[in-house]
Amino acid sequence: MNAWVRFRDGRARYTGRISRAPLGSWLASPGGRATVDEAASRLRFGFLARSRAARGLWRRLAAAARDPGVIATIQSELDAYPGRLQELAYADGLPRVSVDLHRIVLVPRVLINGAAYGAIARRLRSEPAFASLDSDALRGFFVATLIQHLDEAIAAATPSPKHPIALGKEWTSVGLDGGFVWRLPLLDEPPWDGHHYVMELTRDPVTRAVRKAVVDAVARIDASLPSLSRLARTEILRRALRRA
Repeated sequence: MNAWVRFRDGRARYTGRISRAPLGSWLASPGGRATVDEAASRLRFGFLARSRAARGLWRRLAAAARDPGVIATIQSELDAYPGRLQELAYADGLPRVSVDLHRIVLVPRVLINGAAYGAIARRLRSEPAFASLDSDALRGFFVATLIQHLDEAIAAATPSPKHPIALGKEWTSVGLDGGFVWRLPLLDEPPWDGHHYVMELTRDPVTRAVRKAVVDAVARIDASLPSLSRLARTEILRRALRRA
């Protein structure tokens, strides 16, 4: 099992079982190497210290990941993710159109994933098993990987007007773009490119004709986005963050 988060039946799930491969990749990065070096400096027998330190980091991370309190906290935040996405649909300045009284709003993934990252990181700091990991970088890697796997699991569900993902009683995700660049991330920040298209639910039924109109509306917005300047993209994110 490589994915830390799975998406089934409209719900993201975390069980505490994590794979080792993402940690191995991270330990090869500058931040990961520095973390191993710091852990190795506290060990004897220098010629074996780095490998022993890497194994120790994995053992401690895996133990924290399967702690019941950590699992419950993460699952609670995964369950809150759709509601946060729905709430962001009301943010100021986001591109939007209307289709037969149904609002269609573009929500950049950097907004929803950033909000989820901050919420999970804050709550996990109060979990002793997670707080015991004596490395801010390791804790940050863990949360970032959770968000990455959550985002990928939702993307794999391929939301569409015909097969939307429910976000609550008022909105659904009807499309997902993974390539549009909203910002240039800082060093070691995930890019979280792309965006959700979320559609407002009203008393009016979502008929086949409405779904076709939604597809056309999304295509029009997609065609208009490349004309946005870097400054305009930054301003859209800035205004929306007031709501995040």
